[in-house]
Amino acid sequence: MAKTVDAEMIAKMREESEVTREAEYPVNTVPVRPNRSQVYSVRLTPQEREAIEAVAEAKHLPASTLVRAWILERLEAEHAA
Repeated sequence: MAKTVDAEMIAKMREESEVTREAEYPVNTVPVRPNRSQVYSVRLTPQEREAIEAVAEAKHLPASTLVRAWILERLEAEHAA
C-alpha cells in the first residue's frame, strides 16, 4: 500500500512541476546554487573502468558515487595523517 501512495504522490508532484515548468520566477527571487562542485576528469583503462563499474554495481551505487566516496575517504585519511 505504501508503494502505491508513494507512486501517487510522485505522479502528483511530477504533474505540478510540469504545469509550472515554463513559469517565470517571482520578481525578487535570487537564484542560488548551493552545490558548487566541479567535474574532474580522470583517464582510466577500459579494464580499470570495468572493475570500478563491477564494484559499484555490487554495491548498488552509480560508479561516479563510488569513485567520489573513495576520493573523499582518501582525502580524509591524508588530512588525518
